Amino acid sequence: MLPNLKVENLSCVRSEKAIFENLNFDVFPGQNIEIIGSNGSGKTTLLRAILGLIRPENGTIRWLDDDNNFNEYRTYDCFYQGHQLGIKNLLTVFENLNLTHNAKGLKKEKIYKCLERVGLSNINDLASSLSVGQRKRISIARWLLKDFKIYFIDEPFSALDDEATNLIERLIIELNTEGCSFVMTGHRPSQVNASRIEI
Repeated sequence: MLPNLKVENLSCVRSEKAIFENLNFDVFPGQNIEIIGSNGSGKTTLLRAILGLIRPENGTIRWLDDDNNFNEYRTYDCFYQGHQLGIKNLLTVFENLNLTHNAKGLKKEKIYKCLERVGLSNINDLASSLSVGQRKRISIARWLLKDFKIYFIDEPFSALDDEATNLIERLIIELNTEGCSFVMTGHRPSQVNASRIEI
């Protein structure tokens, strides 16, 4: 089996100081990678460098295309969720999902199903009335809008109660069985089965 993504000798520098150097790893279908480190260690920088949002100092990032060749240009959609959830307070639960880029062209029934899958039934409530955990569930529902090969999630388990943590763990396992991969960051290892990289 070929990996969907190869990261080779990747280095990033901030203010002339190396954040991380010569990182190497592959991401295979159905595999999880956890990037573990303290605040400021470069976890978010690594995700953004892989996705081409910032330029690394050195190294190559290569994606597997439909012809089983590796190249530097990604030909399929990935999902990226940073620290900011992007929840709009003046929109309802449904509208927060329906108005995202990934929901374009989807039927309402698909969006309802995504919300139901994360345990959100109060679809007409304003986001401003929701708890932190419920707002997080909206962001998790976005994972399910399309079929992504790789999900890049910045600290998915931060500030969650046990119920929400279990929900995320269950969804990751379900998506793994469909061949989806996760590259996640965190301060400490989670309960998810993953290969771990410390930076």
